[in-house]
Amino acid sequence: MMKPFLEKIFIDENVTHDKLTQSILEKCKGIPCKIVKKDELESVLSPISLSQGKRILLITEQKGGLVKPCPGTLPPYLCCRYTVINQMMQCPVDCTYCILQCVIDQPTISLYINLPDIFKSVDRLLSEQRGRLFRFGTGESTDSLALDDVTGISSPLIQYFSQKRNTLIEFKTKTTCIDRLLESFDPHVVVSWSLNPQTIAGTEELHADRVVDRLRAAQQCQEKGFLLGFHFDPILHVDHWESLYRELIQKIFSYIDGSRIAWISLGSLRYPPILKGIIQKRFPKSRIVYEEMIRGLDGKMRYPKPLRVEMYGKIYSWLKEQHDDLFIYFCMESSDVWDRVMGKHPENNEELDYWFAQSLWKRFPDLDMDEPKRSDYIFLGITK
Repeated sequence: MMKPFLEKIFIDENVTHDKLTQSILEKCKGIPCKIVKKDELESVLSPISLSQGKRILLITEQKGGLVKPCPGTLPPYLCCRYTVINQMMQCPVDCTYCILQCVIDQPTISLYINLPDIFKSVDRLLSEQRGRLFRFGTGESTDSLALDDVTGISSPLIQYFSQKRNTLIEFKTKTTCIDRLLESFDPHVVVSWSLNPQTIAGTEELHADRVVDRLRAAQQCQEKGFLLGFHFDPILHVDHWESLYRELIQKIFSYIDGSRIAWISLGSLRYPPILKGIIQKRFPKSRIVYEEMIRGLDGKMRYPKPLRVEMYGKIYSWLKEQHDDLFIYFCMESSDVWDRVMGKHPENNEELDYWFAQSLWKRFPDLDMDEPKRSDYIFLGITK
């Protein structure tokens, strides 16, 4: 889907002769390319707007900061100790609500091709906490698969993680770009889709594939043997939201076997106050910032708690109606919200991390992981 969408490629002169660079250029014949000196990158890229940058790929390298804890949010909200791999920054999908609009200061899609540095960082983490199951993901600062047909970056990542016990790598997407995955199945991989009802996706998730096509792609991945994930995040409060989300959940389970779902996250619309003006300017037709919002304890704008609890409660019950043995968790919510919806909450981020491992160990005994021990899921100052 995304290959014809690229209009230009910039290449950092330091990576011109890299094999991955040459492979990408071979697939992108006909797209204008320009080699740029490292010290000229800022001046070349700074005039580019965010909307323009979503059609431009920069191939470069990044020293440091490629593997880090998910930024999450501040207490009292709970986070799951996910570890992000930032092999690409910025996203060709253009969602109205995307936080990247205000947290990444470079407009172009930047691909960091120094994979050996990523692998060294992961090796160090694994050696420091040998008994812990690590969940890595490439979809925090981009869409994991939107440009995979061009970059092929999933292949070396899968090859690397296939040899690493106590690891799962999640590719999270709003696209149908799964061809490479279907050629390289590995049980260490979870393929996940972010979902909203099509009525919402059609207006708020620009350049993403249709929801029904995402579900068909998920079905193909499941048939290949992959575990799946689904992310209802952000859940948006719109007219007729109840019927829209209930129909979406019914549709998911018409395509997907619930017993092969690794996890499902729930999270409602939230954003730093600065993002409101950006959304209004870039997407003047979007109405999502005009709902009643409050400033949360982490400084982000959120729906009032009673509304969040109502929406979560109904979506949670509809999911459980379809398949009772699902691992469902909240992204950046308080223990009070957990209690009101699920009747339980993890005491801290470390316990939520442990809950993930316990659930995966019990439901998927063939996973390449050690039996979880609570003592392995403690905060060592390495990851959240």
